[in-house]
Amino acid sequence: MSQTSFWQENFKIGSLSIPRFMAAPLDGITDSPLRQLIREFSPHELLMTEMRHISCVANEKDQRSLQFNPIEQPLAFQFSANRHEFLEKAVEMVIQRGFVMINLNCGCPAPVVTKSGSGSALMANLPLMEDLIKHFIKAINGRVPFTIKIRAGYKIKNAVEVAIMAEANGVECIMIHPRTQPEGFTSRLDFDLVRQVKQAVKVPVVFSGNLNNFMAVQRTYELTGVDSFMIGRALWGAPWKMREITDAAQGQKFTIDTATAVQYALKHLNLNMHSFGPRGFIPFKKQLPQYIRSIVNATEWRSKLLRSQSEDEMRGMLDVIRQEHA
Repeated sequence: MSQTSFWQENFKIGSLSIPRFMAAPLDGITDSPLRQLIREFSPHELLMTEMRHISCVANEKDQRSLQFNPIEQPLAFQFSANRHEFLEKAVEMVIQRGFVMINLNCGCPAPVVTKSGSGSALMANLPLMEDLIKHFIKAINGRVPFTIKIRAGYKIKNAVEVAIMAEANGVECIMIHPRTQPEGFTSRLDFDLVRQVKQAVKVPVVFSGNLNNFMAVQRTYELTGVDSFMIGRALWGAPWKMREITDAAQGQKFTIDTATAVQYALKHLNLNMHSFGPRGFIPFKKQLPQYIRSIVNATEWRSKLLRSQSEDEMRGMLDVIRQEHA
């Protein structure tokens, strides 16, 4: 297979055939409004929901975590879990809603998650992790692919052992961010460990971590030989980022000017208001600074926008910025 055809061809997770790039799940970020905007630039790549605990999904009265716009498909659902109560009910709800894949998060480093035994803490409790995997496999019963997302390890690197165990129990893809829990998101990525994981299993391996441009993706492939690449924080306030990378993989250049970036910030605000109601401008403040990072006087504008107390106030400032950069 030539390098060019590698980037253009789909790969398979179970029966699901998808492009080699996908969007990562980011709690509080990759919600439905952002996913809809990503889809404008990347029509076929797999998207993933924010992580939700099985009990939250099973007992959520408004079922907000299961809501999405059909344009977001193909869309995978990511669970967190530290026990199997409510697991079967949550899985059934997700499958009936039409998600194309289920993922178990075994990699989140956030203390609020790990202190309950969920996320990357599962990598330090392999009997529980294996038990959860078996329950997920039984509940899904082959209807959609089941995958896991892991780290290098919790405190100790054991990703190879975890990947082998997961594959033996029926997991159909391993997604890995090669840092331990204490290393967070800023320490050195362990490419050699990912290469070992790739060599140890036959199921596809997806790399996650610091993939901000195609040069980083190419280097990752050369060092690890993985099958697929997960774009995460680079999408924060830049829903076109995956398109930029996939175009570069085909020898093309895709750019967004400042005025267009601000226009998409306004569009994102509209989607937030539609999805979250009158106070939808508040969660949008998480994303807003990234949209305006390239404008003149960005620091001053960021401070003003984050202090805005209403949708109209925020929209008015964004309109002024857009006109200044038209």
